[in-house]
Amino acid sequence: MQNWRKLRNYRKQENSDGTSTYIIIVDGAEIEVSNEVYTAYAASERKLEYIERDLKRDRVLQDAEGRAIKDENGLPILLPEREVSLDKLINDRDMDFPSTELSGEEAFFTSEYCEATELYRCLSLLADDERDLIEALFFQGLTEAEYASQLGVTQQNINKRKQRVLKKIKKIWV
Repeated sequence: MQNWRKLRNYRKQENSDGTSTYIIIVDGAEIEVSNEVYTAYAASERKLEYIERDLKRDRVLQDAEGRAIKDENGLPILLPEREVSLDKLINDRDMDFPSTELSGEEAFFTSEYCEATELYRCLSLLADDERDLIEALFFQGLTEAEYASQLGVTQQNINKRKQRVLKKIKKIWV
């Protein structure tokens, strides 16, 4: 039996009648499981071992018999890692990578600018009197009562019109 088989916490036993028993060791106790559970567990264990060891360790170039091939100095030839972190690239090769964070200008243009552009697009789709109402109340800072007195209507009328226009903007907002 190979050494790696001795270290794992699962095994398949051949019974005298030709059937197999699948065992997983959990907290020192042997648990009999189905073939499906055993297969899934073995696959996940192997995947975990691959991620933790095989990807990260220094691998050596080997010949057909599994012996390390050595360079002219007698040292084993190391194969490159299969997993390389950004930190390792920066530290080992003095590489500089652009930041993934948005600059102030980029953040502005991707959020506030886009929202402002969308707002002005929506306002351009409104009728003139609707646009005047929104401009007076939200851009000029007039109260509903002040704007109502300019037009010679009641404040309640302005409030209803405002609610109607805001619903319309909400519908056309993308």
